[in-house]
Amino acid sequence: MTNTGDFRRYSYLGDTSYLINSFDVGRSSAAPAYKPEPERNLKVRENAKRKSKNQLLQEQRIGFGRVVVIAVVSILMLAMFFGVLNTFAKKNELNHEISNLESQLAVAQSENTRINSELNSLVSMSMIDKYAVEELGMTKMQPQQISYIDVSQFKEEHINAVEYVNQKLDK
Repeated sequence: MTNTGDFRRYSYLGDTSYLINSFDVGRSSAAPAYKPEPERNLKVRENAKRKSKNQLLQEQRIGFGRVVVIAVVSILMLAMFFGVLNTFAKKNELNHEISNLESQLAVAQSENTRINSELNSLVSMSMIDKYAVEELGMTKMQPQQISYIDVSQFKEEHINAVEYVNQKLDK
C-alpha cells in the first residue's frame, strides 16, 4: 500500500521535465566570485574661463533670491500646516463639547420625563382627595351644606349701575 507522498515520488521519476533540471549548469550552489569594482578616476578640472566680479555678484544675488523664495515658501507651508492642524484640534474640541452637551440634554430630558410622570401621579383626583382628607383634615361636602345664589338679581343690579355711570359720563 502506498500513500500520496510515495505516489508523487514515483510519478516524477519517469517525467523528463524534472530530469532536465538536474543538468542545469547555469545555476550552481556555489557563491559567486567576488569582483571588486574598479575605482573611478575623478579628475578636477580648472575653469579656464574666469568670471568677472559683476558676474559673481549677479550669481550671488540670484542665489540669495532663490534662498529667500525657498524660505518664504517653506514658512508659508509651515504656517498653513499649523493652521490646518489648529482647525482640526478646534474641531475635535468642539465635537467633544457637543457630545457632552448632548449627553447632558439626554439626562435632562429623562429627568423631565421622570418628574412629569411623578407629577401626573401626584395630581390624580384620588391623590388629591387622599391628601385633602389625610393631611388637611377636610371632609366631603354634604347636600345640606350646599347653598344656591340667584345670580339674575345680581346681573340686573350690575346692568343698572353700568347704565347709570354711562348716563353720568354722557352729561
